[in-house]
Amino acid sequence: MPQLRSAVKLVSLTALAVALLSPLPAAARESDRQRAMGEVQDRLGDPATQQAIGDAMAGMMAAMLDMKAAPFLKAIDRMGGAMGERPQHRAIPDNATLGDLAGPEARHMPAEVQRKAPAMMGAAGAMVGAMGEMLPQMEDMARRMGDQMRKSIEHAENARDRAG
Repeated sequence: MPQLRSAVKLVSLTALAVALLSPLPAAARESDRQRAMGEVQDRLGDPATQQAIGDAMAGMMAAMLDMKAAPFLKAIDRMGGAMGERPQHRAIPDNATLGDLAGPEARHMPAEVQRKAPAMMGAAGAMVGAMGEMLPQMEDMARRMGDQMRKSIEHAENARDRAG
């Protein structure tokens, strides 16, 4: 299960960083942004916060592993079909969970995530600092992506108007 664990760690850290950093671009001044980022880093270093987030992440992981697999896999097949992929006809029992498919080691993952939460929080704190340094570049990238999206939408609307 090393691949699944690595994926869980990457998704967990990324989701945490996004959740913690999402309000930061709204801070208009650099000094406000730096102060907010310092507060986030302080919270990430707080043992009570680390414990609470570890508990929450373990609970989310356990809930995800208890999800019925069949509807989830059918949704993936529908999404793939919409993108031109052939659906995979999986022979899994209707009552199988994602945890069943992940294997017997999966039942230990929520406790492992909870145990490793403090180190993950420390890594997330380091990520906040690095993301803070990158924030001006990320804002510029977001502006350029928004401009390109507007141009693409306008182009599509113009093409539709000409065709219709």
